Amino acid sequence: MSATDELRRDHEVIMHILNAMDTLRMLLKQGKDVPLEVIDDTIDFAKNFTDRCHHGKEEDVLFPALNAEGMPKDEGPIAVMLREHRQGREILARIEDALARHKQGSSSIDGVIAGIEEYIMLMQHHIFKENNILFNIADTLLSNKSDELNKGYERVEHEVMHDKHGYYKEMAERIVKRIDTMR
Repeated sequence: MSATDELRRDHEVIMHILNAMDTLRMLLKQGKDVPLEVIDDTIDFAKNFTDRCHHGKEEDVLFPALNAEGMPKDEGPIAVMLREHRQGREILARIEDALARHKQGSSSIDGVIAGIEEYIMLMQHHIFKENNILFNIADTLLSNKSDELNKGYERVEHEVMHDKHGYYKEMAERIVKRIDTMR
């Protein structure tokens, strides 16, 4: 297993959720009746699986390993990825805020829709850059450290997710199926 196989598998799960979020966005734009807990679930997934777990693996394991091999963390690919991780967190916070205001009746769903659009765009481009640039570099630079990195990813799953990685993968499947039935 390469230094990034686990991260690429996470990306596949995340992309399924992003596609489901896009369907959700379209349904909301069309004025369809969408249970708000579906939006809550997608936010939960994005905050916990995508950010805390997946980005945690990158920030706590992969990026320090790349930095140790000479890749600077304050500029170049690592700096770009870290900036985009922060942007994702900021967008999710705005979506949560817009959803809370909508639930209280003080705003329309438009802020939620705009946030979802922004998040999808950011994450799709982010994943493309990682899969096609950063991870290829990492697989070359860290080919002799794959086992160590994979143990580090497992540690993050255990410490950060308290072994709920599988739960969130199943949650992703449930979210995708539920949104597909709303079409």
